[in-house]
Amino acid sequence: MRVLLSTPPGKTTELWPPLGLLYIASSCMAKRNDEVKVIDAFCENLTEDELLQHIVRERPEVFGINCSTHTFLDTISVLKRVHDTIPETKIVLGGFHATFAWERILKAYPFVDYLVKGEGENSFPELLDCLERGSFPSRVDGLSYIEDGRIVSNPEVAIEDLDSLPFPERSLVQNVEYGYFHKNIRLTFGKFTTISSSRGCPSRCSYCSCAAFSKRRWRARSPENVVDELEMLHSDGYECCVFVDDSLILKRDRIEKICDLIREKRIRMRFYCEGRVDEVSPSLMKTMKRAGFDVIYFGIESPQRHVLDYYRKNINADIARRAIEEAKRAGMIVVTSYIIGAPVESAQDIERTVDFIRTTRSHGVQINILDCLIGTEIWDGLERDGVVGPDDWRTNHRIYEYDEGGATRGYLEDKVNSGYSAHLESWKNVKGLAELVRTMAKNKTARTVVAKNIMNPDARKRISDGRRFQQDEFVVPVIGRTTSHD
Repeated sequence: MRVLLSTPPGKTTELWPPLGLLYIASSCMAKRNDEVKVIDAFCENLTEDELLQHIVRERPEVFGINCSTHTFLDTISVLKRVHDTIPETKIVLGGFHATFAWERILKAYPFVDYLVKGEGENSFPELLDCLERGSFPSRVDGLSYIEDGRIVSNPEVAIEDLDSLPFPERSLVQNVEYGYFHKNIRLTFGKFTTISSSRGCPSRCSYCSCAAFSKRRWRARSPENVVDELEMLHSDGYECCVFVDDSLILKRDRIEKICDLIREKRIRMRFYCEGRVDEVSPSLMKTMKRAGFDVIYFGIESPQRHVLDYYRKNINADIARRAIEEAKRAGMIVVTSYIIGAPVESAQDIERTVDFIRTTRSHGVQINILDCLIGTEIWDGLERDGVVGPDDWRTNHRIYEYDEGGATRGYLEDKVNSGYSAHLESWKNVKGLAELVRTMAKNKTARTVVAKNIMNPDARKRISDGRRFQQDEFVVPVIGRTTSHD
């Protein structure tokens, strides 16, 4: 069959490969003899019209696309046009938003033929088997669709043996130059990709849908399997790689084994990753740094205990401060994220967050206004309270839309600006300069980012002017990676 997979149209400077689609593509290629192609419309910054032209030119028998809450409406717009233009093409929708809103989507948008909930590496090839036979996919795990006017929905089943999955088929998007740029400032260098060494998250952060997507179950690839993929990437010329795991350092002996194998096989790459502050230890940070982990991202969100309790973070300011210091001491670039706007948060609490940003002086920060996304505990609470509108599930919303009597949009945006200004000012002194010099001495990525951008007028302007908040931006200034709460 002719199969085309795509990301939604859009515009981004965070050019990361569509790992989920590439996993599905490789699974199809391992199990079937389809003609599989992938269009990364999001990272190629394709417009809706441009993506539609690609799809019509390919005329696939099956078109699959993923979406988040942020990209859902753009995705639906494309699918409607695909259906109207080439109605014989079967349309399959997947991703986070599709998983949480599957029933609403099928009822509202009948041109979506099939919806894949959860992981699709097994479900999608099995669906193709059924389509090729001309039978209904009534036994395909995780699949929802309408048959004879009634909704059929099969429960999703998590893949237990992640080692059994073929590596993502990155050759399908080799025409895209991946990396991370911000405002004409390049933050990654050399051939770049991403890797997933585990799936799921056992935490229950109230603002995050990752735990709900995995049903709070964590599954991991073996260290040997992970490093086999890294060895292949290294031989293919990749120089920089982001571990996209939600819980990379959850099991300490596993990540230490990965680090040992990286060094044993002499894999010379630079790695970025995310970790929880309560899983950090000095020895682990040193082990990871020796293996090439140059950048680590911590979701701190707030130094205030009652705000952290609202977010169900199960950490505190002392743990967060210590993790930042230990990762810095190991020679890592540390990026931290914060959220403001919780209904339990006062103006004084937000000022304490700004002060925490100033005094901890991480190398990069991300400050978000609280998002209310379907699939999160916060969203579920708003629905129970009857606060959200009947169509609100289609898009993302900020807390100021629902928290009557709470902080206004203008106030929160001003405080985001204050946080970024405090972060930049914390480096503009003798101590900050001395620390930057020490970081560059220990960290190759830091040296490269600074050296490659030192004469960049856009970088100099960002540092001198500070940062102006933009509603649609989820970025880390100066150094670091980004993340989205979707």
